[in-house]
Amino acid sequence: MVRRSARVRTRALSGSDTNESPKRRRTSEATGHELPVLTSRAHRNSQLGHEDDLEGRHVCMKDDEFCAQNLLLQPLEKLDKQANQLSVISVDLHKEENRSNHWTSEYEIEHLVIRRGQAFEMTISFDRNFDPEIDTITLQLVTGKRPQESKGSVRRLVVHKELYHIDRWCAQLKDIGDKTANIRIMTRADAIVGQYGMWVETLTKTDDTVFHVRHKCDEAVYLLFNPWVPEDDVYMELEEEREEYVLNETGAIWVGNWRRFGPVHWNFGQFEDIALDVALYLLDKAELAPTARSNPVQIVRTLAAMVNSNDEDGGILEGRWTRSYPHGSTPPTAWTGSAEILEKFVENDYQPVKYGQCWVFAGLCTTLARVLGIPTRVITNFESAHDTDASMTIDFHYNEDDEPVDYLNDSVWNFHVWNESAFRRPDLPSGNDGWQAFDATPQEVSEGVMRCGPAPVNSIKKGDVYMLYDLPFVFAEVNGDRVYWVVQKDGTMKADGVSKHCIGKHISTKAVGSDERVDITDTYKFPEGSEDERKCVLKANKFSSRKDHNIYDKKMEADVSMKLTGSSNMDILVGEDATVTLEMANISTETRTLNVVMCSKMAFYTGITFQDIKTEKFAVTMEPKSEEKVTMIISQKDYLDNLVADGAIKTFVKATVAETQQLFVDFDVIDFVKPDMNVEVLDDPIVMNEDFEVKISFANPLPIPLKNCHFHAEGSAIHSHSHRHRGNIGPNKEVSAKIRVKATRYGRRKLIVNFYSEQISGIRGYAFINVKKYHPKQKEEGESESGDEKPDVAMETSGDN
Repeated sequence: MVRRSARVRTRALSGSDTNESPKRRRTSEATGHELPVLTSRAHRNSQLGHEDDLEGRHVCMKDDEFCAQNLLLQPLEKLDKQANQLSVISVDLHKEENRSNHWTSEYEIEHLVIRRGQAFEMTISFDRNFDPEIDTITLQLVTGKRPQESKGSVRRLVVHKELYHIDRWCAQLKDIGDKTANIRIMTRADAIVGQYGMWVETLTKTDDTVFHVRHKCDEAVYLLFNPWVPEDDVYMELEEEREEYVLNETGAIWVGNWRRFGPVHWNFGQFEDIALDVALYLLDKAELAPTARSNPVQIVRTLAAMVNSNDEDGGILEGRWTRSYPHGSTPPTAWTGSAEILEKFVENDYQPVKYGQCWVFAGLCTTLARVLGIPTRVITNFESAHDTDASMTIDFHYNEDDEPVDYLNDSVWNFHVWNESAFRRPDLPSGNDGWQAFDATPQEVSEGVMRCGPAPVNSIKKGDVYMLYDLPFVFAEVNGDRVYWVVQKDGTMKADGVSKHCIGKHISTKAVGSDERVDITDTYKFPEGSEDERKCVLKANKFSSRKDHNIYDKKMEADVSMKLTGSSNMDILVGEDATVTLEMANISTETRTLNVVMCSKMAFYTGITFQDIKTEKFAVTMEPKSEEKVTMIISQKDYLDNLVADGAIKTFVKATVAETQQLFVDFDVIDFVKPDMNVEVLDDPIVMNEDFEVKISFANPLPIPLKNCHFHAEGSAIHSHSHRHRGNIGPNKEVSAKIRVKATRYGRRKLIVNFYSEQISGIRGYAFINVKKYHPKQKEEGESESGDEKPDVAMETSGDN
């Protein structure tokens, strides 16, 4: 028995009103595009060779030919209607009641959407009264391009009066009415997830005749994973977590650097009508077998591959990390949610959308996993390493003049964003259930495909990198050690030191029920420097591709403490001067001589540098028990000409103590603070399916004009697009713009707005809006609306910076 909490019951009353046709925002009729008909196994067959050469490999048959051969998929109806024949007139799937009971009321798609392992009801109307003495009803549910009973993609359920099981597919006759039969259907908690067609068969036996009729229902049934039932592998015990990780349409993704970070608000929009169809299209395009679609492991692994387009497999989004973007494309920093990306994907005839970066890939994965019913969240790892050689260590090189040799280095991203989904792992030893990390950002191939995971977070923490999937790569991202190499004049290298605590900081996700940040670093690794943490690193190193290098053997004396301070710890507006400071304390009783190098460059958030700014060197003599500091000033004129929309200043700092060869290496990243954006809703009240106006304003913080300016707006059940600002925005000038948007569902909604230009991006704001179902003058006296407890327009607006 699945019990609905009061909170969920309230939620089921809001959103789309299922008494009416759902207000579809992104229908195929509106876009002029239909989902293409895909042929199963087309890619695999093409890899085997030409069809004419496969006669001895398998029977070559197109999907429609296969279905034509399947007698279970053919209608049966006598042309000469007999008096005793029981024929189906109509089928009522009770969409409103079933969707409410299955937590799917918010789905804009018009068909019945239900969750597996939980009963739903339907009523069949006949041309005469149903007589259980002579009539038998059989329901048939089919899924996939080649439905086959022996493969589990055809389910035939004989309707019984008494027989009912909660652990298997079955159908129970609840009651008989006037020419009607009410039936309860139970699906297994490990059923294939996807779109089903439904057939109703009647068999009438009289003394001398048998009448057999098969009727195909007009409407499809979508069957999803079910986190509400314990028998499903995606079961999640706490109701508030199901609300957050399955039903919440908006979220926050943390970006920045480990010293200073903040949220980017994102509209997942998993209930938009386009989301479910695209998710299932991707599984078809990937040729994931129907039987594999009961398994969340295979589903998220497929989504990780299909969200990116790198394998020419029909994926959604193309990644790009450059200083500028081609005309007509959308820079990654411009997106405010997943729904518009999915819409562009369909409008572009299923060609990749341009462009995305890690948080965009993760936002899309969240949408596509949640729409299928898999509890999913977005994870941000600061100081995230990219291991390119399966060594699980991160290599950084500098020459004998202490200058970085960039082309040799493994990258360490200021932040990297991936996903976690929660489900059981029956394919692995016990202890690996729960959160599983997976990543659609193209970085390294996994089994020949650009994807990563799912990797059990418990095993990442323990250093069990031999588990499935891709644990060595994820382990290096969060707990790899950084190895420093000196490149000598003759090209040879020698290890110069190891930093054991610099990778994987402030691993973050959104809190349940609020937009606050939760630090989950302790789920990925033991406390830095602890005995348990070092044991796990050394265990993982046994599986390293470079385990023969004794990088941990070098010991050095450390009697000068050093730490970086400066602008990275402060709010520095873009256009202001910045500083990098190294503070040193000689704790020994002897004089120490230090050589310090500071080298600043413009860099992408991936850690890859693209433009030198300045380099300074310092010679410091420290008396015993003394303190010193050196500071490099990075003025506006040093970086402004090289400023790009999403760039940051990265400073490499290296200090060597001459007497002891003590080595200190660190990096300072300055992400400039962006100005606040104010988002103001001008109309009152806001009514579903009616346009309303929003005013957006902020100040240009730069002493230069902003060119090619755009506002981007999106929200849960709120329809908007990119809006280009006419003309440039002058230096240090205030700017405001008005845009018109429309809400397609009522209740409390969140509108997210983003500004981007060639010179600066990531200026963001949002507003909460309470949308009414009807205009007050249309509302009948005494009628109440769900979600009207609060003012029509919520006075909650915020900038993200």
